Amino acid sequence: MNFLKNIFNKKQKSAVEYALDCEVERRKGNLKTALESINKAIELEKNNDMFYASRSNVKKSLNDKQGALEDINKAIELQDSVNAYKKMKEALSY
Repeated sequence: MNFLKNIFNKKQKSAVEYALDCEVERRKGNLKTALESINKAIELEKNNDMFYASRSNVKKSLNDKQGALEDINKAIELQDSVNAYKKMKEALSY
């Protein structure tokens, strides 16, 4: 019975927790584990520019230059969208 209780009480990690796991694993040199963690973070929050920037760093360390470039471009695209939204919100608040 305790086994089932543990399964149902087990909380899924948040995207931020996966991103933090990525950073810890990257610093330890466990790049494949870091990549798995940041991929999970992105699955949960597809529009977080920081997660794409983090994954870009991991891919760069894995010598995946094309993947790193794609991710940093996605991070920039998302950040531009956020900035545009903020500017539009400011303009409409007058």
